[in-house]
Amino acid sequence: MLAPTQATPVDILLHTFSQAGVSNLFNFSRLHVVSPVESLPNELLSAIFTLATHDSHDIPHAVSFPIVLSHVCKHWRQVSFSTSSLWTAILLTHPGKKSQLSRAVDWLARSRNRPLQIHLDFRDPSWNWDETSHSFGWKNMENVMRLLLPHVTRWESLQLSTDTWAPIFTFLWYSARVKSAPLLRDIQLSRCNAFFATKGEIFSPAAMREPIAWFTGGLAFTSLRRVSLAGVHVDWSNSGLTGLLDLELKYHAGDVAPTLHQFSKILAACPDMERLSILGWGPQLDSESPSSRANIVKLQQSIQLLHLKEFNFGFLDVDYAIDLLSLFRFPNLEYFSLEDISSLDPSRPQDATPLLGYLISINNSPCPLPSHSSTCCISQCFPLSRIRSLELHSLIASDSTIHRFLLQFRTLRFLSIINLDHRSLRNLSAELFDNMTPLCPDLEGVTYKHLDVSLISELLALWKLAGKRSPSRRISLDLRDADASPGDNQATALRLAGVHLLE
Repeated sequence: MLAPTQATPVDILLHTFSQAGVSNLFNFSRLHVVSPVESLPNELLSAIFTLATHDSHDIPHAVSFPIVLSHVCKHWRQVSFSTSSLWTAILLTHPGKKSQLSRAVDWLARSRNRPLQIHLDFRDPSWNWDETSHSFGWKNMENVMRLLLPHVTRWESLQLSTDTWAPIFTFLWYSARVKSAPLLRDIQLSRCNAFFATKGEIFSPAAMREPIAWFTGGLAFTSLRRVSLAGVHVDWSNSGLTGLLDLELKYHAGDVAPTLHQFSKILAACPDMERLSILGWGPQLDSESPSSRANIVKLQQSIQLLHLKEFNFGFLDVDYAIDLLSLFRFPNLEYFSLEDISSLDPSRPQDATPLLGYLISINNSPCPLPSHSSTCCISQCFPLSRIRSLELHSLIASDSTIHRFLLQFRTLRFLSIINLDHRSLRNLSAELFDNMTPLCPDLEGVTYKHLDVSLISELLALWKLAGKRSPSRRISLDLRDADASPGDNQATALRLAGVHLLE
């Protein structure tokens, strides 16, 4: 065994990578030193190259780093070109240049039979929001599909982001012919226009509204485990969404969302699901119809996901949210995120007090239907008292209701407070750090995000005192994506108070 102080060739090479940086690796071959790296077997060098390329989720890095390696010296170029695992990340962005397509052709050839991670981002920051004027249209997407479809049996993950519907429609239309995608585990499609999720909006363009049974009605899927559909609808009755561990349904126009029957059937086909996210509308619930209202009552707590650990819920309408939540049974939930996304339509602010009141009531009441067993009642259908991590985002509710709501979380360890109104934020913070009877006494960490800079000074004294009383409780201020950051003096004061700044 090597002594602890003796570096291996792998250590030396990785240290070289970390110290030299990407640009300096070009000069590596000019270093006139005798290095153990030069004597490494090609197989080991190849393995190190792969680790250095795919050790993070930074896709541009995974694409550019193999190029850097191949330009260091002739030997490294030969090794990198023969290492098919280096070339498995396919990245195409807007504006699409011929060099990108040429690079993708080379990567597809060099990756040989390896599984592919495909990332397509055709969003345009300068787009004028006119659906017909976008510079990336169906024809551009058709060229991309003709390039990628011959390799569909190697697709392992695919992420597609667009501003408009035409490229998504083209992808769905071509994918409908795919009979086998045996390696595809993760697919994320996003039409990045949440406007269509606002209340009363319908899908547009109407000419391409009809759903498509992608991947031969889902029959092509055999390994699918994660699906995210943001503003993208498919033929929900022939979706192939079975056996999923992670499902996101986000920002759908109400008229193209799945029916309640389709929605229930999809979740029933995913009994081992661990994570579910619904932002905006879930299934279509016509609660104003007497028959639909009776059906919702009949189906209360009928959608059971016994293995679900994480539920992220962003609601647009309080009454709809209550009806939807009444359908679920999540007895083993550990992480819960609740977000009011009605800011998509600022003209319709809403009071979430009834929704929080409903969650309080079902946490303290047995199942209302006689068909439910005693085990169901004991385990609770929505067990706030067992949740360990909670995120509250943009909620407007009475202080007393927020207080009673948090009293339900008897085992809460981590709390994130995001974009609450000033009054609620002040009062909640005071109660969380009250020395005599603090809310959620077992909290290990509280994170604030999207906090108005003007409130930081006001809360600083409270955080400083809380740090002295409970030094083990971590207080964090997340400054990532913040509109404004504290100045140097204020940042220093925050750190001295024990507040962790996430930048």
